[in-house]
Amino acid sequence: MDEITEQFLIFIRLFRRYTSYHHKNLGKYGNFLQGQGRILAVLKMRPDISQKDLTYLLAIRPQSLGELLVKLERNELIERHPAQEDRRIMMIHLTAKGKKVSEKMDEAHNIALFNKLTKEEQVQFSQLLGKLSNAMQEELPEGDKNERFYEDPQRHFEMFKQFQKTHGDLPVKFFETETKNKCCQKHK
Repeated sequence: MDEITEQFLIFIRLFRRYTSYHHKNLGKYGNFLQGQGRILAVLKMRPDISQKDLTYLLAIRPQSLGELLVKLERNELIERHPAQEDRRIMMIHLTAKGKKVSEKMDEAHNIALFNKLTKEEQVQFSQLLGKLSNAMQEELPEGDKNERFYEDPQRHFEMFKQFQKTHGDLPVKFFETETKNKCCQKHK
């Protein structure tokens, strides 16, 4: 194994431990990168969202989301209720208790480790990661149609950034349009 691969593997393992360590100090919901913490982070931006839209936005299976929602509901952090315009649509709502918990999570959103780098190093590191991500994306075969979010994680993050900026139109529409365009282009 060459040195750069070895150093990168060490970095990945340490980075997981590092983020887990810092997030656990914020309690069991403190990790906005996974599980219930991810759901609370999205609900903090949009306190009332449909379960279907939340599934798309978080790029997880409906069954997995359902299990996480049951836990959050049991701890009185969320409530579920039918949508007024269509009672078949289940809406997820952040409770007052859930709002308090999600407020604590703001502390965890920026990972202090990267402050060890100068601004120029941060830009360069980000560019290098982007370059390697693009190379991997080009080389990997097309993913399973049932896991379309994982075909293009960069596209997924773009969708999430749009959601953070707008708080209005759900990026699901944006994402579905892109997916349909890709599909149509492939069949031409």
